[in-house]
Order: sequence, then structure tokens, then C-alpha cells
Amino acid sequence: MHKLLLQMVLIGLLTQAAGAQTPDSLILRLRTINAAVTGPSPASGKHLLLSNRALNLFLSEAAGYYLSGPDDLTLYKNSVLANAAEGTVAIYHNMKQPAGIDSSIRRFLSFGARANAADAFNASFAGRPYHNQFGFLLKHSWIGKPRVTATPDHIRTMDAFRANILHSLEAKIRRNAAAEEAALDAIDPAKDIPGQDPVAAKRVARQQFYTDLQQEIEFEYAREQAETLARTFTYTVMAFNWTSVSVYIPLITENFQTALTAGTDPTTRHAYPLHLNLTHTRLWEGSRFGRLFATLAGDVQWNNSRDGYALTKSGDGYVGDYDQFLTPDVKAQLIYFPANSHIGVSFLVKQAIGEVHATDAIFGLPIVLINKKAEPAVNFEFQLRFYDLGHTIGPGTGFSGHTAIGLTLGVPFSKIAY
Repeated sequence: MHKLLLQMVLIGLLTQAAGAQTPDSLILRLRTINAAVTGPSPASGKHLLLSNRALNLFLSEAAGYYLSGPDDLTLYKNSVLANAAEGTVAIYHNMKQPAGIDSSIRRFLSFGARANAADAFNASFAGRPYHNQFGFLLKHSWIGKPRVTATPDHIRTMDAFRANILHSLEAKIRRNAAAEEAALDAIDPAKDIPGQDPVAAKRVARQQFYTDLQQEIEFEYAREQAETLARTFTYTVMAFNWTSVSVYIPLITENFQTALTAGTDPTTRHAYPLHLNLTHTRLWEGSRFGRLFATLAGDVQWNNSRDGYALTKSGDGYVGDYDQFLTPDVKAQLIYFPANSHIGVSFLVKQAIGEVHATDAIFGLPIVLINKKAEPAVNFEFQLRFYDLGHTIGPGTGFSGHTAIGLTLGVPFSKIAY
């Protein structure tokens, strides 16, 4: 990896010394990236089969098959997530910027917001106070080093595929450069750029052309590698893992009224449901068995007696001894997509600990809609939710039932932060 970085820096210095980029300098960059991953013993820090940026795109496509909640991974710059069962809508923005070199994504920061849109609608319709469930989301994700299992035949085949992609792009660079020079030669200084130095004007246009062409070609080189590997299954297993820490920070408090006993004066309470999450996920992408996600997560929430169903519902308020406390819980989830399938199956179990100790579970059928580039574009998950399997919650608390039907929607959009 350090050798590749040094080579890229040297290429940049030589380009600067020459005064401008040229077709040869762009081709040299591609050949340097390709040489670092070619053959049975790739350069230190590199991965077999794909360049680093191509591996980022492959991970984006593989992980993109499941996008159901704010703690799921997406490498797109923006995403929208909706949960019909909880009534929430969340928006995330990924702050990762492309490094400009062939490097793996190792960490990135995301921020966004989440609101309970269903509660706002119901409150407006029923003429009751809003619960004010709106807050700020912040998430930091770390991506571990991928592990690639491939046979010698796989390696040789991908070397051939990658060489074909490389030389096709070299030809494209030269064609585009020749067309650009012809366009610049056709400029009439007196009519097209009056009052300007034609040499300086053409130099500026040429520099911008090569900057744009470099970004276009290097993205195309990474994308074609990832698409070729995904389409031909020239591997045995691709294993990825990532960890994220996220926090939900309410921007305003949830307000409601409680009374110690029926008939006593109510007190307005101000709940602040701060939420902290730690999630670790492993993904195995097999050419034969498909995709398997395994997730282990832990949450801590600043909870209260109302949200923990420890109070009795009475009209628009609650009766009972109100308290605030921390509620930790642990979650485990498995998600499986058979090979070449856009429909999978998922199962999640969550155990709360402490004053609230309910056990919940979710059985889901995730469905992925792909775009014309065969990339995941829209994620649906139809869910059957089971609440409080141990029946620890008493009657009359506002608890809506032990089973519910749910639907989640995840839409990544904009460009990939590769």
C-alpha cells in the first residue's frame, strides 16, 4: 500500500513538473493501480482480484442489499429510511470525500435527522399535543480489512479481465484526448474568446478537461472491475466486516402529563430519550451460497416509566409512579439472500435489561429493487413484529399489542463515497 501511495505521489509530482496532465500520465496512473493487484502476490496492503476502489464499490453493492434502519451500512452520500411500524423517517448524509487515490474506505462520519412523522400526523388529526419526537443523528463507521478467498484460476481470470478493462480505457483516454485537442484547435480567438490570450485560455480548458477525464476514467476502471467480478462470480468468498457507533440526540423534549393517583393534579413531564448504539456486522458474499449478514448490537436509552409501559393510560395522560432510568438492550440479527436472489429473509431478537426487560423479535422479508446498472436502488422489508414475548407488560398501560405488521423503506441516492 505504501509503495502504491509513493508511486502515485511521484506521478503527481512529475505531472506538476510537466505543467499539465497528458494521456500518458493518466494511463500511467491506471497501470500503477493495476500493477499493484496483478498476479498471485499483490503488493503489500492490496487485495487479490480487485483494486481498492473497486473493492469499495463491490462492498457498496453487497451491503446495499440490506438497508432497513439507520444503523445499517451504506456507502452512498445520502440515504432516506422510513419505518412504518415506528412511524419514523430518517435522513443521513455521509461526509466521506474520495481520497483521490486508490485507497480503501476505512472510516467515515455520517449525520442526519430523525422524526416521528406518524405521530405528527396523528396529533394534528386528533387535536392532541405533539410528542415532539425529533432529533439529530450522528454515526461513525469503521470498515475492517476485507478477506478474499479465491483459487489460482480465479486470480488468473480476473487478471485477464482487468487487463482488458485497462487497455479499453487506455484507448478511450487517447480518443477523448485527440477529440479535445481537435476542439481546442477549432477555437477562433477573434470570435470565440475575444480579448483573451488564446494560449492561456486553451491551457485552462485543457487542464479542466484532464481533471474531469481522470475522475471519469478512474471511477469507470473501479466500477467495471466490481461489476465484472459480481457478474462472473470469479471468487469463492468475499468477507467484509464493519462497526459503527451512533447516537440519537433529541433536539426537543417529549412532553406528556402524569399523575401519581387517579384524581390528583397531573404533572407535565419532559422526557429526553437520548439513544446510543454500538453495532458490529459481518457479511459473507459467496459465489455459490449468496449473501449472509450477521449482526450483534447493543443499545442504551435514557428511558422513562411511560415509554417502558409502567404507567396506566388514563385519557391523554398517565397514572402511576413516574421515574427515569437507563435501559440497555442487546440485539442479534441474521439476514440471508440466496445467490442471484433479490428476496431474502431476516430474523432479529432483542432483549432489554433492567426495569424494562421485554424480549422482542422481528421476522422480515427484505426485497431489493435494482436499477438499470444492476445496483440496489430501493430496499423494502416486510416485517412481522413480536413484542414482549415474555408478557412482562401489564394491561392498561397503552401497550398496543404483542404482534404487529411492519414495513421499512431504505433509499440510497446521490454518488458513492468510494
